[in-house]
Amino acid sequence: MKHSALSYANQWFMTDRKFMKELRKNGSRVIDALVLGDLAAKYMVARGFKTEKDNPHSSSQRWVTAAAHLTAAAQSAEHAEVKVHTLAIELGKVAPVKSITGTNLLSAATKFLWFAGEHEVRILDKRAVDALGRLRGVRGKLGVDYEQYAAVWKDQLDAHKGVLAEALVDLPRQLAWTCIPSDVHAEAKAVFKERWFADRIFDKYLWTLGVGADGGATSFV
Repeated sequence: MKHSALSYANQWFMTDRKFMKELRKNGSRVIDALVLGDLAAKYMVARGFKTEKDNPHSSSQRWVTAAAHLTAAAQSAEHAEVKVHTLAIELGKVAPVKSITGTNLLSAATKFLWFAGEHEVRILDKRAVDALGRLRGVRGKLGVDYEQYAAVWKDQLDAHKGVLAEALVDLPRQLAWTCIPSDVHAEAKAVFKERWFADRIFDKYLWTLGVGADGGATSFV
């Protein structure tokens, strides 16, 4: 878990910090379509947004539409689960890709909502699904059932809360070992105290565990 804490601290500075600030520029409630496209590429959920052969503007048009749907979902008063399902369906219409969730872009919906400030949404990622299945002993419908995924994620977070708390206590003393420059250390220490930061450390832990023996992407740095 300490490795995951240090790893996510680097990822926060190099990647997530930028997207969290730029997805809604200058405090705007409207999602920036260009930034959303960059976020999707970085988080590997941009597959269905490719440019059509006969329409060179199709990709950018899709991102504008996706950004509008995300803006609407983030501003909705519905519970997180409803927001996730609604956005997943709408994104599937914008960029249809057949997957285990049909044409619904469930992973993309969770990632987009989280970066739009909906931090109660649990980010669904195949690596986390594999890790949770291994920890629980059975995979079940974790990859296609958001409610089940979020519940199991929470159960495992609670089971790891001791080691996670220990890693968070130790993290400020490890800043010299990160890529975070000294003039950002004060900001970093404040961020380390946020609940969402602890959640993302646990995500990082699951993603690393879920890669398995075959290797794969474990770091964004």
